[in-house]
Amino acid sequence: MMKIKNYTALLRRFYHNERGAYTVMMAIMFFALLGIVALTVDGSGMLLDKARFSQGIEQAGLALMAENNYSRTNKEHEDVLRQTVTEDELGSKTKLEVQKEKRNQELIRGIVRHYYYPSTYFKDSKDIKDDYKPICDNLKGPNGEQLKSIACEISGEFERPSWLYLGKNNGLSFAEITTINANKIYVQKNLDEIIPIDLMLVTDLSGSMNDDVNGRRYGTAKIDILRDVVASIAKELLEQNNTEEGKIISKYNRIGFTSFAFGAQQQSNSAKCYLPYEIKKNVRLDGYNYGRNNSISYTELLSYVGGSYQSYFYLTLAEHFDALVDYDKTIDSIDSFNGKDFNYLMTFNKNSWCLGSANTRINSTYIWAKKNESANLISRFNWVPATGATLSSSGLLIGANLLMNTNPDEEAQPSKLGANTQRIILVLSDGADQISNANSSLNITSNLINQGMCEKIKSKLDSLQDKTYLEQPTRIGFVAFGYGPSGTQKAAWEKCVGKYYYVANNKEELLESFRKIIGLVEEVGHSIYQPPSYYSN
Repeated sequence: MMKIKNYTALLRRFYHNERGAYTVMMAIMFFALLGIVALTVDGSGMLLDKARFSQGIEQAGLALMAENNYSRTNKEHEDVLRQTVTEDELGSKTKLEVQKEKRNQELIRGIVRHYYYPSTYFKDSKDIKDDYKPICDNLKGPNGEQLKSIACEISGEFERPSWLYLGKNNGLSFAEITTINANKIYVQKNLDEIIPIDLMLVTDLSGSMNDDVNGRRYGTAKIDILRDVVASIAKELLEQNNTEEGKIISKYNRIGFTSFAFGAQQQSNSAKCYLPYEIKKNVRLDGYNYGRNNSISYTELLSYVGGSYQSYFYLTLAEHFDALVDYDKTIDSIDSFNGKDFNYLMTFNKNSWCLGSANTRINSTYIWAKKNESANLISRFNWVPATGATLSSSGLLIGANLLMNTNPDEEAQPSKLGANTQRIILVLSDGADQISNANSSLNITSNLINQGMCEKIKSKLDSLQDKTYLEQPTRIGFVAFGYGPSGTQKAAWEKCVGKYYYVANNKEELLESFRKIIGLVEEVGHSIYQPPSYYSN
């Protein structure tokens, strides 16, 4: 009886004694907490790896399309031929077919592994288990015909070991090995639709183009660098063999140019410069009173063009020209563009402000040079001298109007080609808009851009697109050559051209910026978001 009472008292003391209670509780909770940590760490890791793996698959698809082992002209290149093939791998396939498949796997695997870092889990690359399934074929045309264009689809998976594996069937961690799959991606390379290009070069031929890129007279002049670049572009667009590997050049490309200084020439009158703006009849001169009315007419202001009056009150001549333009009406006039010369009020003979008085027989504006006519274009462009001030919007407006001249060749029509023409305006300037020897910059171009000139030009030119076919939106690009734009004019041009804004300080940079604006790059392929229609299907 005494022993039972002792045991009862011992149990009662143990029940009421709370020392070490948390230790017991934590021991019980430890495994649950460890499981939560394992699930959290591994779960987030899996999501991150899947995102990286999918991104790698997409980039590998573009690389696969760029190398194009499926339909490239030179199928037996070094990266294919160095692949070793065993007798077991051959089966019913040729050695070259197996080599191409192995090269594709090598290309995909090399790129994807740089994205999801399997070396994090495996020290030896032989232990990595990933698999990729690329399928490439020609596309099917609208009438069931086989197209030259190709598409590929790629899927893949890899085995990922758990970071915190707590044992089989315990429910507190992921499996020891988890298979991560990437969503199937599709890439396509267009080889059938060769888009014809109408390129209008709107180039600054002010007097400063005779300087080098550092503003000096004893280096290579900017005008000479520009001429070399224009020659390269002309040969590439108009003379390039469109069957050359990697080149997609239409035989219906055309190039024209509009050179500007303080104004620009229209097509039919080589002796005149034009300021292509809607003009107010009079400009009020606030704060000016020299014994005359506080206004100046456009005819009087025009009479000063080419003079050297800046030493008098005409230090503010630039401001008067800014005030002379009716910006709303000028932008509205773009709706009337038809490719023909306009009767502008502000017209004057070429002079020291605009392309030079000795150059009245030289066409500083020209359309169009076509296939195999690059030599003619180069010769005409090289004849135009660089003389005068700078007013870039004068060249842009006249060039945009001339771009309304569509190609009359019946074979160049969208209904024949199955594609619209890509119209591009490439503006080059080597300095801010400014009157010669004046301290003040001209704000005409900036004001027009900020009030919607570029959008209006694009809309008008886009009206030439045939809605039946894929539309090619008008592209405007700007290159600042040999200077660093700043202030309102820089902001305005960036607003006008968006991503097609470049600064170039040498021949290589200038040529590269031209090529990027025009799009003279190999079609390396692009992602698509629905399964392609293969010819083999």
